[in-house]
Amino acid sequence: MTPAGDPTPDASSDSSESGSDPSHSRWMRLLEAERQSIAGDLHDELLPYLFAAAGSLASLQRQNPELKDALQQPAQWIDRAREIARQIMNGAALPGDLSVGPLVAAKQFLDSVVLANEDSKSLAVHWKQLDASAQFAWDETQLIAVYRIVCEAVRNVVRHANASELVVAWEAAPSGWMVSVEDNGKGFDLETVSKSSHGITLMRERAGAAGLHLQIVGAEGQTGTQVIVSEMP
Repeated sequence: MTPAGDPTPDASSDSSESGSDPSHSRWMRLLEAERQSIAGDLHDELLPYLFAAAGSLASLQRQNPELKDALQQPAQWIDRAREIARQIMNGAALPGDLSVGPLVAAKQFLDSVVLANEDSKSLAVHWKQLDASAQFAWDETQLIAVYRIVCEAVRNVVRHANASELVVAWEAAPSGWMVSVEDNGKGFDLETVSKSSHGITLMRERAGAAGLHLQIVGAEGQTGTQVIVSEMP
């Protein structure tokens, strides 16, 4: 997106609901329970095998020095697989403490997992009005939705945007609040990407289930993208 620029109507996608529905809240809780189950399966079923494989390779390398070079690449693959499994596990489960608000919780997770990777070292991330967002009296469903949307939006920037700067900002007004995730990377064809991106689809569904508005502003060939989630009319 263009920093400080005004979004253009024909370059945006908007999703909104008039309010949170009890059935939508149940859907959100079921979705989070399923994600928690996936995190548990990764921890209990997959990671032990990866740790065992890493230990076996290390033992083979010690016992057979002539195989050390040949086994180095497989050992690196297993180490990478363990790291990816931990990242998926940490991302699947909600933080233990969401009382700090969705932006602070998102920052804590992203700083320790997503933004700690080498791929994001050149990305300058700025968080605005974190303290104010933490003091807000969040509805539980909206809190979870905003946390998930911010995490997904930042992940997309790290993976795809080739950006050097990212701003995550909270803004409150008498008419409602707004959270924006804005980067200065390469734009994309929203219509084409939306059809194939599970992340964007799930962001829209989460916003709708929480009675929130979701807008994605950007276009292929333009600089930057902005994701806005709000309760503002």
